[in-house]
Amino acid sequence: MQSTNVGAIFRCAAALGVDAAVLAPRCADPLYRRSVKVSMGAVFALPYARMTDWRDGLAGLRAHGFQILALTPSSDALPLDSVPPAGRRALLLGSEGDGLSSRWLDEADHRVRIPMNDTALSRGVDSLNVTAAAAIACYTLLRA
Repeated sequence: MQSTNVGAIFRCAAALGVDAAVLAPRCADPLYRRSVKVSMGAVFALPYARMTDWRDGLAGLRAHGFQILALTPSSDALPLDSVPPAGRRALLLGSEGDGLSSRWLDEADHRVRIPMNDTALSRGVDSLNVTAAAAIACYTLLRA
């Protein structure tokens, strides 16, 4: 994920009350100067950790009681506001363009989507950018 997206997601997460972020091994460094600037310093306020092994990382989250949700624009995914209640949730976000790989989509407890307006596709919009999607998803999940 690009450093500007990482910074913007940290800013949204901190503003919306997310407890922490867990970064994939290849995710951009939140302490990179561009991430810090875009986050308006939120990278220093939101606790985070970097997974050393992405392959087993989700199992570790699940073992600690997290429900794993994979955000995807796929029409067969569960609408975000229909996700079954859970005490602890981890939201997986993919990179711009490619999104999450099929492996991570399959590893999740639920594939979830942000329902878009019926006219979106006719306007050439098939998805939201990762920062906007993260903000909407966090807001929706934290309200539930």
